[in-house]
Amino acid sequence: MLHLPQSPGPLPSFKMQVSPHAPLTASTLTTINPSQNQSRIHAMLRKYITAIRRDDFLPRLNSVLQARFSASPGSALIDIEGYYANRPELRDYTLGVELDRAMEYTMIMKDGQSITDKNTIRSYFGVRKNHECRGSRANVTDELLIRAANQSLLADALIALTGTEEVLEPSLGRNEERKPGLILGGPLLSMTSMVEKCHFSVDLQGAKVEAICVLAISVPDGNQRLVLARAILVATFQPGEKCQLHYSMKLVKAHHTPGSETLRDAAKSLSKDQDNLLFQSMHENAAKNNDAKRQRRPFFLF
Repeated sequence: MLHLPQSPGPLPSFKMQVSPHAPLTASTLTTINPSQNQSRIHAMLRKYITAIRRDDFLPRLNSVLQARFSASPGSALIDIEGYYANRPELRDYTLGVELDRAMEYTMIMKDGQSITDKNTIRSYFGVRKNHECRGSRANVTDELLIRAANQSLLADALIALTGTEEVLEPSLGRNEERKPGLILGGPLLSMTSMVEKCHFSVDLQGAKVEAICVLAISVPDGNQRLVLARAILVATFQPGEKCQLHYSMKLVKAHHTPGSETLRDAAKSLSKDQDNLLFQSMHENAAKNNDAKRQRRPFFLF
């Protein structure tokens, strides 16, 4: 069973990162008054923390997931079974890569026995400890389950939970009716989501795979990242069902209050980083212009 960490700690080596925002450019930053940039970022961070601390934030996130992945009319049903059926290489990815990472795996055999030893799991699917292949006891459904028992199972949920940092802009006014986003992409906050912990349950008896994951949502803070919040996401894939893929957010926990000095310090760091990027971008553009002039000079001389 996964437990949500009580305080931000170092991120592990494995991660899934989502940062679907436009690159930061000089044209983006020149529209921002440098003297107001820090206060603007600080206000956005405060607004984000305020939003995720609301009692209705978690239900609204689940409404987004339900609307997109349920079997109800108008939802975007995904042929996830076909996706895994056409990607046999994901079997080797699970058994050869994911099992070696710091993630937990449980396989429930058809007789109900639970197995957590990773070499025994590999052996069932015909892979020895040294990754040498041999006879497999897995049937077609088992193969689909093991192909899905990796972080690819989370991808659609992370996309659905991603919004834009524009909803935090004061100029847009009230945005309670906007689609809620756990991860807000954009050039100012550079917010990302990483998988800190994950437990996969490959249930051969129930013909399903379930992933319980702890996500850390963070922003840059100097040479480190500041974790703003953590969330617990549950993903279930069950081949043969009308709704093959089901997602549920179980918890969203902010690690700061809107008035935290830590947020103010993070805003100062982000603003400084962007000033440096602006200076670097302007310097690079000037160098490109000088190169272009030097390349044109021979043409005018001759």
